[in-house]
Amino acid sequence: MSEEQTCQRCGETVELEAEDFELFERMHPDCFHFAFEHDLNKPGLSAEENCGDEACPVGA
Repeated sequence: MSEEQTCQRCGETVELEAEDFELFERMHPDCFHFAFEHDLNKPGLSAEENCGDEACPVGA
């Protein structure tokens, strides 16, 4: 990582390789999950509830 990368969702610094940073839409992987994947099967699902995805940060 040559220059500071800022998460588009939370505003904090992201320490990922540039390729991965772009893959996750310029976000932390967890922020990407909450922005695009978390409530796909259950619209309106709270960020405090496990969505059932094995990669869900809430279930970890």
